[in-house]
Amino acid sequence: MIYEEYVKASLEDYGRNGRLEERSILRVLENISSYHSDSLGYGARDLEHTKLAWLLLEWRVKIHRHMQYGQSYRVTTWSRGVCSFCTTLRDFEIFDEEGNLCVSASSKWTPVNAVDKKLIRVTDELLDIYGTEERSAFEDGELFRLREPKEYEKEMPYHIRRKEIDLNGHLHNLCYLDIALEMIPDEIYHERDFKDIRITYRKEIKSDEKDIVCKYREDNGTHTVGVYGPNGTLRAIVALS
Repeated sequence: MIYEEYVKASLEDYGRNGRLEERSILRVLENISSYHSDSLGYGARDLEHTKLAWLLLEWRVKIHRHMQYGQSYRVTTWSRGVCSFCTTLRDFEIFDEEGNLCVSASSKWTPVNAVDKKLIRVTDELLDIYGTEERSAFEDGELFRLREPKEYEKEMPYHIRRKEIDLNGHLHNLCYLDIALEMIPDEIYHERDFKDIRITYRKEIKSDEKDIVCKYREDNGTHTVGVYGPNGTLRAIVALS
């Protein structure tokens, strides 16, 4: 089953160059995945009944064409089936008004019990509800976990703000990208033209973990940021190129 929506981003979603910013692209993709679940009776509003929540583990996003202010876009998403006994793959595509492919994306999720937060096995029944499609947004279909760099060039502390905590009591997924962009040198940040976004989520940052440490490394045009919790454990890796 391929689910689709038409979206028109707001002014705040665009940067000074008039392009839809990286965070806004991810938000569009996250939203349509939620809308898909909503349409099937397994969304956020159905938690009390289903006890099923989805935890995001991986992002792979390729920007083919920059999206400009004022246009409408067709966003599609579909389940790509099981990756392991407790993880599934979901892919996305965004097209402009002329039908040009602007963004391809793939993601990995795990279902969890919304009450006790334990992982749920992916069953055939659950896959049938979402209607698995045998196609991938990428030819290779790969979605591997990012590896932690052996060395970093610099690091800085980061204090979590209350508005960055989501409905699950965790640092929102999009905020890891925000943190990574804060770590990038000014000259790169203002002139950036990233085409590839990769994020690996290792362990959630909870609302009571305010002070974290971010570490940065650049290697052959790839900007990698590691986000570490108060106890020094790796929580996420973001790679932009």
